[in-house]
Amino acid sequence: MTQISLISEQWIPVRGRKGVVRKISPLEILDEEIVDIAAERADFQTALWQFLIGLIQTTLAPEDEDAWFDIWEEGLEKADLAKAFSKVGPAFIFGPQSPSFMQDFDQLEGEAVPLAALLPESPGENTIKHNKDFFIKRGEKRFCPHCAAMALFSLQLNAPSGGQGYRTGLRGGGPLTTLIELHSYKGDRNVPLWRKLWANVMPEFESNLPVPKEFDAAVFPWMGKTRTSKAKGSETTPEQVNPLQAYWGMPRRVRIDFEDLEEGRCDFCGEESDQLLSKMKVQNYGINYSGWVHPLTPYRCKLKTPGELNSVKLQPGGLVWKDWLGLNEETTRKDTKEIPALVVETFKHHIGTETKHGLWGFGYDFDNMKVRCWYEHHLPQLLSKEMQSSLQVAQDKAARTLLGLKRAFSKLNRECSYLDVEFWNFTQNLFLGLIRELDEKNSDSESLSAFIKNINRFALNFFDDRTFSSQMNPKDYKECSEARKNLLASLYAKSKSTPKEAK
Repeated sequence: MTQISLISEQWIPVRGRKGVVRKISPLEILDEEIVDIAAERADFQTALWQFLIGLIQTTLAPEDEDAWFDIWEEGLEKADLAKAFSKVGPAFIFGPQSPSFMQDFDQLEGEAVPLAALLPESPGENTIKHNKDFFIKRGEKRFCPHCAAMALFSLQLNAPSGGQGYRTGLRGGGPLTTLIELHSYKGDRNVPLWRKLWANVMPEFESNLPVPKEFDAAVFPWMGKTRTSKAKGSETTPEQVNPLQAYWGMPRRVRIDFEDLEEGRCDFCGEESDQLLSKMKVQNYGINYSGWVHPLTPYRCKLKTPGELNSVKLQPGGLVWKDWLGLNEETTRKDTKEIPALVVETFKHHIGTETKHGLWGFGYDFDNMKVRCWYEHHLPQLLSKEMQSSLQVAQDKAARTLLGLKRAFSKLNRECSYLDVEFWNFTQNLFLGLIRELDEKNSDSESLSAFIKNINRFALNFFDDRTFSSQMNPKDYKECSEARKNLLASLYAKSKSTPKEAK
């Protein structure tokens, strides 16, 4: 296969204002008619968003807030974009020769595996050996070069634990990513793609991510020999390379087989190609990242150990509204501090009344190497300092209400493991209503009072619907009535903190 440039090649699928999908190169992102990326898979879609954000941040980050605003108001010049991207052109060649985008600099001696192993849902060797691939079947998938590049980058971003020496991504396996999502600009809902990307680019001064003078292996690790990690103490920290490598982490050692090509239709985008790829070599003990804080990911830490930051991971059920506050504002909940993504913190300084916006959160939920689900959430962005304390009170009240429900059901020996997800999902509209009330500058105390009444009413109705019936015998009715009295008492009890049991 001949080498392609991921800077000048038209490989990124996009959607225009009229819904037409076509492919463009990164050099064409300033086209005002382009409004979104249009990849075939959700993980490819979000990988391309991070690819373009990282590319702009690495090469074109504005010096300060004023410079950011100048581009926000006046736009980028095509010549400036082309000049900046040309500086990193050698790092974005994809093909058989080294350096090759997101691949090991050396020819690997490791095992040959199907290229489909780039996909997290592909059955592993042990699954196939024991014939347990009931839902995701074995068999080769054929990738066109464009989809292969997307899949490779997505793996490096999200890599879960993969066996001995197969390193997780820079943020840990399956991190939550939160981006600023522009809903409209000056009343226009068809916001150009470049503006949506720029909303997630940070000034050098605020991000402490200056544009480097050299674009070498310190920024793009595939430009040199891999920092292998078999020996003890071989972790890679931000101090040892360039902090911009956060956008370009390469934990997995991969070499795609560009020689064994086939003709046919790509199994992902459906396009015909005479350069379909299906095999690669992998090797363990790639880069082992330690001590990184990724600009697009929120973190948490225990108050007792504030230096030990852990990236937020998605869990079964995805995000619920109790998580929203910590994704928007640095928050303390029980014994944990929640820290929003740096890009979310930075955008607060750029906000203008002409923009409607929110947060877009997404990522895989992994159980070690097994993918359980892919989640995407579109959340409100809570920027008003005035509403933070009211929302925290609402969140604490909801947590106490959930605990009261759990105790009431437990007294009846009822299964209540499902309660967490159902409670937070069913009460989300109540919380959204509170946000609207506070945003409209209504009385905080009146809005909170109405929220508390509504959530108490919800809890009682929820309990009644799942316990009382016309066929109950007197003994069961008495037990349910007693549990309801206890729930009622807990709902109207005054408390200044959220109990530890409520998660």
